[in-house]
Amino acid sequence: MTSRDTKLGGSAGQGSAVPFVDSIRQQIAKIPHMGFESGAAFNRPDLDYFSAARIYITFRVKLAEHFPERIPSETFDFLLDIMVHEWLSRRVGADHPAEFGVSRSAALSPRIRHALTLGFIAIEPDPDNEELCLITLTRSARARLNAFFDYMASYIAVL
Repeated sequence: MTSRDTKLGGSAGQGSAVPFVDSIRQQIAKIPHMGFESGAAFNRPDLDYFSAARIYITFRVKLAEHFPERIPSETFDFLLDIMVHEWLSRRVGADHPAEFGVSRSAALSPRIRHALTLGFIAIEPDPDNEELCLITLTRSARARLNAFFDYMASYIAVL
């Protein structure tokens, strides 16, 4: 086993240095090879499967580094929803992001509760509407998401 293999997955005598590696390898193995006949999306000669696999592996590994809590994809997607909402509301010229409001019953959903338990979001009652709760990313979650996406953007840019 090369030193590169050891860094990615560890050897039989070592603990895995990076979580998800076996799962990632299995998922990459499912990516169809060129010439796969069942779908037009996979019959494109301009699609570089090796680069796509590298991006996917890097995404999963860096996600595990920035979020070692192993958050479920639904929770991560929810954090992205809030982050995109903040970005878009700032782009229209607001001094601060528009609030991300949900109904009080929605604030009890498992993914929102999980994000709250992990300290990624803060929930406050809406002062203008008692039926709503306002959800914001914590500074820590925002910083971790920014660092993660900054890394991924720079990684993809050099491919």
